[in-house]
Amino acid sequence: MLVGIREATVEDAQAIATIHVDSWQAAYRGILPEAYLANLAVTQRREAWRKSIIAGRPRVLVAHADTDAEKPILGWVAFGDSRDGDKDHRWAEVETIYIAPALWRKGVGKRLMDAARHALQSAGYTDVALWVLLDNRRARAFYKRSGFVCDNSSRGVQLGGKWLTELRYCCPLGAT
Repeated sequence: MLVGIREATVEDAQAIATIHVDSWQAAYRGILPEAYLANLAVTQRREAWRKSIIAGRPRVLVAHADTDAEKPILGWVAFGDSRDGDKDHRWAEVETIYIAPALWRKGVGKRLMDAARHALQSAGYTDVALWVLLDNRRARAFYKRSGFVCDNSSRGVQLGGKWLTELRYCCPLGAT
C-alpha cells in the first residue's frame, strides 16, 4: 500500500478522533477499565483535535492511502516541543501516534514516525522523547524498533480511575 503523509487540516478532525478512540479501545483493552474504554467519545475528541489543529500545537501529520481517490486517513502523529522539565530547547516530544487498528504492523506507523522525526530534525531539534504506558508492550516494541531507548524515567498517570506507570523513551534525531 502506498502511504502519503501530509499536515492535518481541520477537516481531518473527525477521522483523527475516530482513530484515536478506536486505537485506545483496541490497544488498552486489559490495561484500562472496560467501562472507561466503552465510554470514550469521538465527538469530544473531534472538538479537542479541531482546536489543536487550528492552534497548530501540537503539530499533527496524517497518513493517508495515496492510491485511493478519497484518501482516507490511516493514522496520525502529534509532536512538538518537549513538555518535560528536565529537557532543554533541543528536545522535542512525540505526544501521540495512533494508527487504525486494522493497519497495525503494515508500515503506517513507521512512515509517520519517520516523517515526524524528519520534521523535528529540520526544525533544529537534536533529540526526541515520548512517554508510553509500561503495560503497552506492543507500543514499546514499536518504539524500540524505531530506535527509541528507555531512559529509565517513569511517572504515574491516572486514566479511567486507574493508576498506571509511563516510561520515557528517547532517541537522537539523527538515528533511525
